[in-house]
Amino acid sequence: MNKTNKILISLNVIFLIYYSIQLLIFTDEFSYNNLGSFNHAIAGLSEIIGIIFLSLAIALILIIRNKTRGQFPIFFTIFLIQLLIFINFLRYIFSNSPGETSIESITFNAFIFFLGLIVSIFFLVKNYTNLKQF
Repeated sequence: MNKTNKILISLNVIFLIYYSIQLLIFTDEFSYNNLGSFNHAIAGLSEIIGIIFLSLAIALILIIRNKTRGQFPIFFTIFLIQLLIFINFLRYIFSNSPGETSIESITFNAFIFFLGLIVSIFFLVKNYTNLKQF
């Protein structure tokens, strides 16, 4: 695996670990700051999403150790998650309805997901043929 691929994958690992830490360790603070409220249902869902992000980060770390060949489904899944979450944040931004949180917090998270999305797009385009081979 070349250095550019390792950097792109590492950026996605950092992105996923950042959000998994926010969702798993700082669940209460993350809920208050980004969702505007906190209850056990929000905490449970936040922790589940944190576990998913952590699992994806671990998968990418294993891919860095091994090879990207044939790993299109995992990279496409990460791309799709980032795209859909980014679009969801844009919905809140353009409708100017942040709910119980601030539009600044939603804009910051949208920006972070946008950066992750750009990294994923670049990686998928650059490595498409290698990723599709089994």
